[in-house]
Parts: sequence; structure tokens; C-alpha cells
Amino acid sequence: MIDAGELFARAWSGMANALTALLLPEKRIYWPHLLGAAGLATYVWARHVRGRRSLFGYLFAKEVWWHRSAREDYGLILARAVLGALVAAPVVLAIVPAAARLSVWLGVTLGPSPLPALGRTEVAMAFTVASFVADDFTRFLLHYLAHRIPFLWELHKVHHSAEVMTPFTVHRVHPIEAWLNGVRGSVTTAGIAGLFAWGFPGRITGFEILGVAALGFVWSLFGSNLRHSQVWLSYGRVLEHVFISPAQHQIHHSREQRHYDRNFGSAFAVWDWMFGTLYVPVTRERLSFGLPAAVRNHAPGVVAMLIEPVFAALRHLLPRRRARAGLGSSTASRA
Repeated sequence: MIDAGELFARAWSGMANALTALLLPEKRIYWPHLLGAAGLATYVWARHVRGRRSLFGYLFAKEVWWHRSAREDYGLILARAVLGALVAAPVVLAIVPAAARLSVWLGVTLGPSPLPALGRTEVAMAFTVASFVADDFTRFLLHYLAHRIPFLWELHKVHHSAEVMTPFTVHRVHPIEAWLNGVRGSVTTAGIAGLFAWGFPGRITGFEILGVAALGFVWSLFGSNLRHSQVWLSYGRVLEHVFISPAQHQIHHSREQRHYDRNFGSAFAVWDWMFGTLYVPVTRERLSFGLPAAVRNHAPGVVAMLIEPVFAALRHLLPRRRARAGLGSSTASRA
């Protein structure tokens, strides 16, 4: 039995971890990442906004950062941190043991690796790229399914209910969806690590920056935080068939019906291109965010965001309710 003192200590620890996220290199909102986003946003301001609004007013618009929706984001970050500390550790796959088991299984099933011997630098380069690409694809796939499977869509609505976006909106995710994403990441990492451990025994490593996978760190440093922001940054039509720009992700959050179920990718746009969900803007588009009242499944406030989507999701698992609700994608449910 856990006493009240230990519960309080866990809750305090979780809250402290949330408040120190700006200092953790593995977090999207790590301060150098935010600084990189601010630099790119300053470039956009200088080219398109200067003369109409001050730089400070553009970067820290009160109507965005102190909007009710943004305040919900901040509250949900703290609530998720506290809940994560109070509840037992999530059942996320132990990466190293799972990778080792996969490597052994491949060795028993397929025999020794036929791949050519490579130096540690070459293996590190290949492992770093393969891990980044595989993680991005499985992230895309889970995101795609979150819009296609009604049960998951009800949970994912928490993220899409944001009416304004700041870099902290990336954490506006229901805890159950966050757990599923953690499992996805663990399975992906273990799979790639196991393959490389079998293919290049004794030489598996990866490039890191401050203890974080190098490509992910660089991607976060150069504009990833602008995906959830009011800053329209497009990469141009050619690059936006390869990489998802902040503008493309903002289109994904748009209330406009023509934007529904578009641009699911995180880093690479090629997945959307392959699945037929890519939307490349021709010019700057004026967007509004959030969900229509008829689609939104929770009332304002952090408590409602945590509880009400769960009941909405469970209704899709009940046969009678499921038949009435239908199994359409979010396109149908948002129309």
C-alpha cells in the first residue's frame, strides 16, 4: 500500500519533471530547439510581417499564448506528468532485451549475417538513418490510423481540439494515445536495433547529440516547433513532396473540410505522397484551428479532456453503439 506521503512525492516529482522539460535535450521543447524555431520565425517576420507588427508581438502574441486553448495545453502537460508519476510505469517494451532476442532469433532462423563487414562509422551512419526513417514511418502510420479508427479518433480529438497552437501543443495528447505512441516507438527502435545487431554484430551504435539521436535533435532544432504555431513557414512545392513543413502540419489542423485527413507525416512527406494524403499549398493560406462543436467530444478544461474522450472511445467498442456510430474516418465525422 502506498501512503499519502509517497503519492505526494510522486506527484511533485512528476510536476517537477514537466517544469524542467525546457532543460532536457530529448524533449521537443528543449530551449535550444525553441531558440532555433524563434530564429526561423524571425526570418518569416522580417520577410512578411515587419511593419505591421513588432517582432515581440508576432512571436509572443497574447491572443495565442494566453488563449483558453493554450492554457489547456499547459494544464494538460502538468496533469499528464503527475498522472504518469502516480500510476505504475507504463508497459513499454524494454528495447535492449527485445533487440537482443530479435537478433538471436534472426541468427537461429537465418544463420550468420550475409551483409558485408563495415566500419563502426558506416554502421553508425546507417543505423542513425534507418532508425530515424523507421520511427518516422511508424509515427505516420499510427497517426493515420488515429484518424481512420473511430476508437483512436476519439482520443486523438484532444490534440485536434486546440484552437490556437504554440510549441507546447505538441504535448496536447491524451495519456492513452501518448502511451500507444510510446509502445510504437519502443517496438520500432527494438526492431531496428535487433536487425542491426544481427547484421553487424558487435558494431551497432548511432550518432548522438547530447545523448539524443542526432537526426531527431537536428530536426527539432530547425523548425520542428513551428509545426504547432501561428508562423507560416513553407519549404516550397518541391521540398514539400519530401519533407513536411510547418505550414503543411498547420493545414493538417485546419477546420477547412478540404484539409481534413491531409499531411499525417512528421518529418517526411513521402509517406503522405505514397498513401494519397499529401497536400502541398500553392500559396499562403489563412487557417483556423479546432474542431466543430458537433465533433468535439469534450468540454473545455483539463479534467474533461482526460475523462470524456475515454467514454466516447469506449462507446465504439460496444456493438450496439458501434453500429449506430459507423466506422467512417475522421473526414466523415468532421464534415
